[in-house]
Amino acid sequence: MSQIELAEKVGLSFQQIQKYEKGVTRISVFRLQQISEALGVSIASFFENEPAPTVSEPTQQYASQKRPLIPFQFPDKEEIVILKLFRQIKNQKLRESFLKQLRGIIELQNERRLRSSPENNKRGDGSRKKRK
Repeated sequence: MSQIELAEKVGLSFQQIQKYEKGVTRISVFRLQQISEALGVSIASFFENEPAPTVSEPTQQYASQKRPLIPFQFPDKEEIVILKLFRQIKNQKLRESFLKQLRGIIELQNERRLRSSPENNKRGDGSRKKRK
């Protein structure tokens, strides 16, 4: 897509697009979101090669002992699709049911992972007994 086409899609001049591209002008989050939508990519795609900024050192000291802090990650395309679809569900009971089903899927996945781990294998050699 050319700078002119992009400029038309987001309602700017192509000169302004050039300034953003060259780093002459700072870009707002709102404008970056518009550009990402016009290009059909996730806003995170603009930052994939950049290291995540550090806000403070060390972050673990403020976390509860039960759940350590997880560094922020920009959502990938699939996560954005799920969020957009979820936001379209207006019925609160349907939203809760969807979340309950999703939690159930995660539980099943974790149970299967535990059952297939070598620590839980009675034979200890990584193989499983065949079911009859």
